Amino acid sequence: MSTLKVDTIATRTGSGNITVSNTIAGNVTGNVTGNVTGNLTGNSTVGGTLTSTGLITASAGVAIGGTGTANTLDDYEEGAVTPVVKYGTTTMSLHGGALGRYVKIGSSVTYMFEFRISNTNSGSGDYTLALPFAMMDGGYAVGGLRIYAGAVAGGEFLGLHQNSSTLVFNRNRNNTSTISITPTVNAYYYGSITYRTT
Repeated sequence: MSTLKVDTIATRTGSGNITVSNTIAGNVTGNVTGNVTGNLTGNSTVGGTLTSTGLITASAGVAIGGTGTANTLDDYEEGAVTPVVKYGTTTMSLHGGALGRYVKIGSSVTYMFEFRISNTNSGSGDYTLALPFAMMDGGYAVGGLRIYAGAVAGGEFLGLHQNSSTLVFNRNRNNTSTISITPTVNAYYYGSITYRTT
């Protein structure tokens, strides 16, 4: 195979293609217009606008404002899940239209859900909803719940235990104790919770 060494490529008019089957070693200075296909390895400075009509992937993450772990976003995910509601160990029957959606950015998860119970299936115990990702041990959670029709008395809230894969529906009594909510048939439940996962 022959080698062609060029010190300078002068400005030219018109259009055309430069095809390199292996590697360009060294620095490329100036403007590259058109399509670049393959792997770009090394240090690259791009001034201006980087436009892609396809998918840009960064398997090791994207560092923003620094190069340390704290500055690196290495996970983003969003999706839909079907709510799984239990009364103790018994799975509740839900009306059609039950919906759960989540957004996961790094270790932070926001889960939004809505459902209506069609049958309690003679369950008992804690009233729970499965989470799309388990909660981090020692983490924290913030959430809100609205029950429409058949709501119980008191202030409802969402409780999470450490390292838990479910959230527990509770209500607060005079800010001194919590009591598990008893699920109500045909009541609408709307809620959202944000917590940390591993």
